[in-house]
Amino acid sequence: MQKYVVAAVATVAAVIVIVAGVVAFVALSNDNSHTAGRAAHSAPAATPSTSHKPRPTVTVTRPAPQHTVVVPPPTPTSDEDANFLALIASDGIKAPDDWAINAGHVTCGEDYATAYAYLTDGGIYPYHVQTFLDDWTTTHDGC
Repeated sequence: MQKYVVAAVATVAAVIVIVAGVVAFVALSNDNSHTAGRAAHSAPAATPSTSHKPRPTVTVTRPAPQHTVVVPPPTPTSDEDANFLALIASDGIKAPDDWAINAGHVTCGEDYATAYAYLTDGGIYPYHVQTFLDDWTTTHDGC
């Protein structure tokens, strides 16, 4: 029986030592007065190291400001040109003055197919081609 009492006392003592160790560990880990505790609480959390790739630079290019230059229409070289420009305008034909005068010189004396191709390529509506040619002939006494 003495063996059983010694074994029970040893077991109780072992349990007391284990409980005291746990209590001491918990008390020391919560106490900030120890150097190890301060160092543990003040150290930054470990972060995984990542390589920092440079961020792309965004460049915004703004177009240069556009300056509007107002160019006055060219002065007709003759009364015939001025009359021609007035006549095509009254017929509803819209074209830059210098182009219309140049087109009149180029198409004058040409066959209709050539004049038609030149004038429609320049922006004259197909139904205005004959009117354009007639206005040129009328105001310039032919070619």
